[in-house]
Amino acid sequence: MTDFEPRKRRRPAKSCEQCRQRKIRCDRNVPCGPCTRARSSLGCSYRQNLGSPRPDAHQTPLHASRPLHREDVAPSYRSISEAHGDGLMGSLNDTSSVGSGQGGISSVPSQLSSTIRDLQLRLQRLEERLSDTGTTRPSTASEPAIEQTLRELCSKVQSLEQRLEIRLDCPQTQKEGLSIAATQPRLHTHAKKMKLFGPTHYTHTMDKFQLVGSLESKGPQPLCPKLKAELTAQTKDMRDLRRLVKRQQIPQLNDPVSDLRDTIPTRSVCDELVQCYLRTFEGVYRILHLPSFTTEYQQFWDQPGTTATPFLMKLALILAIGTTFRPERGKAGSDYDTRLAQTWIYAAQWWLIGPTEKSTFNLDGVQIFCLLLLARQLGPPGPSPWLSAGALLQMATAMGLHRDSTHFPSLSPFQTEMRSRLWATVLELILQSSLESASPITVPFFDTKPPSNLNDVDINPDLKQSPVSKPSTSQTDTSLQLLFRQSFSLRAETIQLIHNPNRIPYQQALDLTTKLRTTCHTIRAFFQSTTTSTTSPSPSPNTLPQPTPFHHKHLLTTLHRYILHLHFPFARESLTTPQYHFSRKLCLESALTIASYTPSTTDATTPLDDFSRLVLTARGPLRGPLNLDIISALALELTTQLEESPPPTPNLNTTTTTTPLTTLTTTTRIPILQSLQHIQSQSAHVFQTLHIPSLKRYIIVSALISQIKATETGNPNPPSAVYDTVRECLGVCRGALKEMLSSSSYTSSSSSSSSSSSSGVVMMTPADSGGVDQMGLDLDLGLGVGFSEGLEGLDLTSLLYMPGLVDLGGLGE
Repeated sequence: MTDFEPRKRRRPAKSCEQCRQRKIRCDRNVPCGPCTRARSSLGCSYRQNLGSPRPDAHQTPLHASRPLHREDVAPSYRSISEAHGDGLMGSLNDTSSVGSGQGGISSVPSQLSSTIRDLQLRLQRLEERLSDTGTTRPSTASEPAIEQTLRELCSKVQSLEQRLEIRLDCPQTQKEGLSIAATQPRLHTHAKKMKLFGPTHYTHTMDKFQLVGSLESKGPQPLCPKLKAELTAQTKDMRDLRRLVKRQQIPQLNDPVSDLRDTIPTRSVCDELVQCYLRTFEGVYRILHLPSFTTEYQQFWDQPGTTATPFLMKLALILAIGTTFRPERGKAGSDYDTRLAQTWIYAAQWWLIGPTEKSTFNLDGVQIFCLLLLARQLGPPGPSPWLSAGALLQMATAMGLHRDSTHFPSLSPFQTEMRSRLWATVLELILQSSLESASPITVPFFDTKPPSNLNDVDINPDLKQSPVSKPSTSQTDTSLQLLFRQSFSLRAETIQLIHNPNRIPYQQALDLTTKLRTTCHTIRAFFQSTTTSTTSPSPSPNTLPQPTPFHHKHLLTTLHRYILHLHFPFARESLTTPQYHFSRKLCLESALTIASYTPSTTDATTPLDDFSRLVLTARGPLRGPLNLDIISALALELTTQLEESPPPTPNLNTTTTTTPLTTLTTTTRIPILQSLQHIQSQSAHVFQTLHIPSLKRYIIVSALISQIKATETGNPNPPSAVYDTVRECLGVCRGALKEMLSSSSYTSSSSSSSSSSSSGVVMMTPADSGGVDQMGLDLDLGLGVGFSEGLEGLDLTSLLYMPGLVDLGGLGE
């Protein structure tokens, strides 16, 4: 005997797992005979570590299994394959490819992996058995067995695919445990009311009760017709009584505009004002549907008594906006037009948030709210913190405008398109408000798609199927809105970075600036490829006019203000940190671009374009180049250049030699100073000619120019020159205010008092103007007492807060 016995290796079992468990002989077929005769629910499977029971077979991975060719399949198998889908093997391959992409089949749970491998092996063996026969049909005895096997395999493969898809699509579920799908909101649509039912609404729970289904006429157990008619009649009576009770409980408030129709001008004037609005703001802020508005507008003149109140409010606000862009003022003067526009604005506010507030919760209410925000920015009374874009956003989200219309199949194609347009307008107003305020943007989650590139005539309330959107290269009534909408996410990210409470990454600011400047180039290219005309009428009453230079200037002014505010913090730090010098260049470039759109003339005989009229009369961000941020940016650049330049020689007897560097710096400052001086003259034109008491801009820009000139000429006492300029500006402003009070448009004559009482506008009389005279007295006292004291050590920054000088915050911008 040898020292050790040879190691015995156990022979691998070739029988199927089921025959081994039952300890019976297996014929090693697929499926084997004993398993077929037993009709067991368990499938016939072999071990994974074994090769094919047949000597000439070998195991291949699932994703590399031999494809099933139709020419190798018997007719009976072919019919079964077609019945269960020709993509069976493709589905298996796709499923395994997903698994292999995440680490192969081993990434799938072990139980699924074992079953998939068994099925793959059995399908492979069936293919080989069928391929051996070639094109010869199998015997009649074996054909039913093969068909039965294929049916079982197909059903098992489909169930496994479903289970595997669920597990692969929900990897987070395996990590975080159980979870459910979010509750989808519902939209309640009615002719006069639209409201979104969120996850907390009780209707989602009421659906679980049988009561809801039993009250429906189409339910499984509908009520009898007689009982249903009785309930309907009782409900109607109860609703009418409830309206009467609520009407008695509501306090009877005096309407500020008792009869709004009496304040509407003649048809010719209204036509002109409506066209003024359509050619300016409607192209960017899509609010109206022109065919519907034209129909209601014609009905207003043909049948005034049948005009609905929402349309009357829309028309009043459109007229108020159009008054700003009207080339010829009314016979009563611009002051009368201003008071009439205020009357229309107050009437719309009263209807929107007054006793009829509940009836405004619909698309008409959103349209009127958007028009109201625009109208308030074009003149008195100015932007309101209460009627703000934040309130508009809350109203729009409560109506479900932030959710895509595909979630609400009951909406018509017309409602779907109008909701998309209004939501895009709401987002633009929100961005505009957030850039002006000190609060970051607070837009909730939304999945509403951008509006379609369609003309207004392509959609109507009776449309049954949504029209196909036109290519982006085709110009439509929504082209400008879509052009502006493309940069929404970019501008929203810029606002978030501007309002960042922590440190602002400089590289991120540069990346955003690059994208914003690219957007500006895209806008310029769009208008270069578009034929614009400021005087050509609309080709059709149901089509918007062509894009004009007004839209070009408005879009570029808006985008450059984002670049300006994004780099302002870095430009202020550029004196101590030279790495931020590029921010100074960007701020100067943006400020000069916006300042170039300042009105070029103050001659009353020369007509102004639409953008110039907007700049001279608007408030808030629509003021454009006359904004204080543009003034401060230009003045900061001039002051910084003067600090970097060598000081001028105060001795006049010394002959100074002009160096090329001095000539270059002086030449660079000339266009910037000219822009400031032009803004100064236009600011004076606002309150001297247009009689708008906006004085702060004129005083501040005059003081800045005086300080810059004093520093440039080497004045040893720049503060004294600044205060002399301020005193002179206050005298000019006081004279302009007295002229406004003494003018006939501000006196309380019999005709004006009667018209004001009918329209609800309270007029100011000279007897009531003591506040203005007192303001002038305070100005005199502020400049007289202590004016010669404490001049040294004071700069322009302390001018607004000097105790001896009245605060300029109440002088208006």
